[in-house]
Amino acid sequence: MMLETIFTVDLQFENDVVQARQRAREIAASLGFDHQEQIRIATATSEIARNAFRYATRGRVIFSVSLGTPQSLQVEVEDKGGGILALEQILAGRYKSQSGMGMGILGTKRLMDKFAIHSSATGTAVLFAKHLPKGAIFLTPSAVGKARQDVTMRSPESPYDEIQQQNAELMKTLSELRTRQEELALLNRELEDTNRGVVALYAELEDRADYLRRTAELKSGYLSNMSHEFRTPLNSIISLTRMLGESPSNPLGPEQQIEVVHIQNSAKDLLELVNDLLDMAKIEAGKLQVKPKDFEITHLFGALRGMLKPLLSEASMVLIFEEPEGMASLHTDEGKLSQILRNLTSNAIKFTRKGEIRISAVLEGEKDICFTVADTGIGIAHSDLETIFNEFGQIDNDLQTRFRGTGLGLPLSQNLASLLGGSISVKSQPGVGSVFSVKILRNYVNEGGAAQEFMPVPEIDRSRTTVLVLEDNHETQFLYRSFLEKSSFQMIGAISVAEARRCLEKHTPALIVCDLFIDSRIETEFIRELRERPDTRDIPILAISTASEEQLCLAAGATAFRLKPVQSEAFLDLLHRLTKRERTGNILLIDDEEASRYILRQHLPQEAYVIREARTGREGLTMAKSEKPDLIFLDLNMPDLDGYSVLSALKQDPDTRRTPVVIHTSQTISDVLRSKLSEVFEILPKSALADENAEVRVAALLARAGITTSKGVHV
Repeated sequence: MMLETIFTVDLQFENDVVQARQRAREIAASLGFDHQEQIRIATATSEIARNAFRYATRGRVIFSVSLGTPQSLQVEVEDKGGGILALEQILAGRYKSQSGMGMGILGTKRLMDKFAIHSSATGTAVLFAKHLPKGAIFLTPSAVGKARQDVTMRSPESPYDEIQQQNAELMKTLSELRTRQEELALLNRELEDTNRGVVALYAELEDRADYLRRTAELKSGYLSNMSHEFRTPLNSIISLTRMLGESPSNPLGPEQQIEVVHIQNSAKDLLELVNDLLDMAKIEAGKLQVKPKDFEITHLFGALRGMLKPLLSEASMVLIFEEPEGMASLHTDEGKLSQILRNLTSNAIKFTRKGEIRISAVLEGEKDICFTVADTGIGIAHSDLETIFNEFGQIDNDLQTRFRGTGLGLPLSQNLASLLGGSISVKSQPGVGSVFSVKILRNYVNEGGAAQEFMPVPEIDRSRTTVLVLEDNHETQFLYRSFLEKSSFQMIGAISVAEARRCLEKHTPALIVCDLFIDSRIETEFIRELRERPDTRDIPILAISTASEEQLCLAAGATAFRLKPVQSEAFLDLLHRLTKRERTGNILLIDDEEASRYILRQHLPQEAYVIREARTGREGLTMAKSEKPDLIFLDLNMPDLDGYSVLSALKQDPDTRRTPVVIHTSQTISDVLRSKLSEVFEILPKSALADENAEVRVAALLARAGITTSKGVHV
């Protein structure tokens, strides 16, 4: 980079700072900078020069031109002062100064295209530059020499003249700012007008969308109602024609037989159209419900084989179902999937003269399964691949006249696949054949057509007893979880048999709770499966149902049966008995008041529990660490270490953080106090022990904590 020096100003007196500003503006003007840029360069030079004079008492300003690419005006201000101590803070914008030191450095850095500063105990050098504007002449050494001569020969103006110049510049800047403010105000008014127009347009679009929604609802409602109205007479026609054709007492003649068959076939075609229209209307109205269940692909293929083989009219055509190997069961709507594959396969049969039709299924990743229906039929032209998925869209060909369809089969199948969380695609070549692919989710869980993955299987806390709960009702799942949340049991939830199997692959629970009806289907087969599996046959099974099916469940292999709804205490007591958890309840009382400990002790079955007492917070922490109690009663107001500190220490210690803590206090339980004690098992006011139901309340608390009533001693 080649530098040509234009002018140098020595900073010995305060007037030299003014001269540096004047020279900066003059040089900027001679190099082609506009008025705004001249002011910026002059202001930056003045600020840095003033800093050098004020804090270092003397320095030098060097104006140069860089003849490299891009060409630029470069200003260097150097001094021999003691350096800038807080330079990093100044450059980061964090330095606060009463004198304003540092503001000029940051301002210059923002105004210039290039900025560098070096400061040490022997002095400071600030270098900043501004690229020449695009319209400026290209500088050569001779042009720089002329500019140097012009500046050198020009006498500096007095400080008074400089102040006048600055005032003029300020007035011009204010005028320009006022003009820009007026332009901004005008632009804001235009934007407000535009916004009003956009709002009006949105309102009109919303009205139009609402109109279209109501029109679609009316159309769907009309199709649904008319489809239902058509079904009854069509079924009657089909039944009557069948009776006429099969009547032994009044046989029809040959011509009459043909006529009746034509009537019957026409009625069947019309009924098929009505059924498809009804399904389409239900899908559009969002009323077609998905009813997922677990089933095997082999069973689905077996049913389809029985339904579709009679449709083969050509001896040269073969229907092949490729049985998938090692594939787990699906959880989706079997009826709708069967309808999709039935439509695709029947179409393949209609438009295949010879060869084969092959139906197969393969897994795609962890979530999807893909069914394919491949044929060796007449194929479909590339230009017609979109048409076939339009409602009533049909392609003209010689076989189309032989097999007239409704034109709704493929659009309906596409909508059904979307409802199951998937889609249909097709590849085809005329004269070679077609391959229709149906990709859907392996596990359809939630309603509305959106896919939902299995809930992740939680990690097991070895200090708690694991319970697998199979329940498809989310509210009941939440209820069971609230029962067990602060107990010694850890719940693993499953809302389907497939999800329960997945949980059993990872963990072996101590107990299985099974709702009898999952998705309106009796799950005694799953109970039998659990009894036959080597890894689960010895696990207790609690069957729960809204219907009295005790004998059915026990015959299938359940250990016990209960009717819904199940109460919290009874549910916990039953889990304890089924898991046969024989252990002594160990309770720790931490309270500095002996009377309070005595009253609480009287409400605890002393023959059933080991009860230990701590008289201070520190003593309580020590005993909790060494004795590992099953339940802790903790007072809040204690002299040496209050209950809040004790609770915090208990929750931070890995040995005690899962121990249930009951706050037993005389303090008023405000909302603020409850929020501070969110991690505790329960809050039991000392005043509650004066209530006539105190015994019942304490007993329920112990049951929720999972403490058994085996014999113990009082310490």
